[in-house]
Amino acid sequence: MLALHRVRQGFVKAQTAQANQIRGLLGEFGIIIPQGIGYIASRVPDLIEDASNKLPGTFRMLVQRLLDHLKELDRQVDELEAQLQAWHRSSKLSCKLAQVPGIVPITASALLASIGDAKSFHSGRQVAAWLGLVPRQHSSGGKSNLLGMSKS
Repeated sequence: MLALHRVRQGFVKAQTAQANQIRGLLGEFGIIIPQGIGYIASRVPDLIEDASNKLPGTFRMLVQRLLDHLKELDRQVDELEAQLQAWHRSSKLSCKLAQVPGIVPITASALLASIGDAKSFHSGRQVAAWLGLVPRQHSSGGKSNLLGMSKS
């Protein structure tokens, strides 16, 4: 399950890089696309077809190829998310964890896959420290003292 999350994360990272590359290449021709993958998918096909913007024909084909690759990455991410959702629905612990406010099914399944057996932690505070949610720690003489979270 953890490998599935890592692969999905890699596809999302590649998707962002692809969108930024398309945005950057179009920016060199003075065409500005707002940030967000949705803007790429909705505006770039019309720009490729628009003859008034004077983009070279080979560049139009190149951007179309990049756009096709972006769509394929999107399809891959959707497929992996469907697998993660199916696993989440079949796991009682994941469903229970998703009832906590702010935790969505993808996060719940990632948390379960990362932590594994929660009985290896002595307390919830140790889980929080393992996740990096306890920013301050004061330890000396072999005795560990975890301090509270700051309000900022």
